[in-house]
Amino acid sequence: MSDPALESELVRRVARGDEVALAVLYDRLAPLAYGLALRIAGDKRSAQDAVQEAFLNVWHGAERFVATRGTARAWVLRIVRNSAIDRARSEGAHERARLRAIELGGVSWPAAPERPDLQLVGQESRSALDSALDELPAEQRRLIEIAFFQGLSHTEIATREGIPLGTVKARIRTGIGRLRQIAAQGRIHA
Repeated sequence: MSDPALESELVRRVARGDEVALAVLYDRLAPLAYGLALRIAGDKRSAQDAVQEAFLNVWHGAERFVATRGTARAWVLRIVRNSAIDRARSEGAHERARLRAIELGGVSWPAAPERPDLQLVGQESRSALDSALDELPAEQRRLIEIAFFQGLSHTEIATREGIPLGTVKARIRTGIGRLRQIAAQGRIHA
């Protein structure tokens, strides 16, 4: 269950170099973070790497957390989201290079090992989020998925979808408001 005050205190302690606080914060948020990263990155290895990188960024940058701007959970998940988007973009470049290497010389790369524990948590988180997203009108769901899971800005979405920027912003804002209501009802964990 979410406890914003506790999570904020944990981030403040992490900023003071408290490794135990980082471990507790990780235990609280890693399943949700992994589910988000998996949804964005699309594969287990990249999602795991994104979460690890994000928590390293939390460790090194906890002093940048400002409680008046939002919850610690949202701050950490934003770091995870950015890390996963960066990895997905980087993996795209690596995949293009790999395919080019295959064309040029038959190189094959080994598959990443699975983590069943994280896979199950990720599936549960993804299932809960998918259920909540299913409750949104199609146009809101689509734009939220593009923004959060493909990492496009509102302007990029407006251009790609051929709709006004204000419409994109309004649909995403309304959809997120609805997701918050669903979370407040306890049907998903925010």
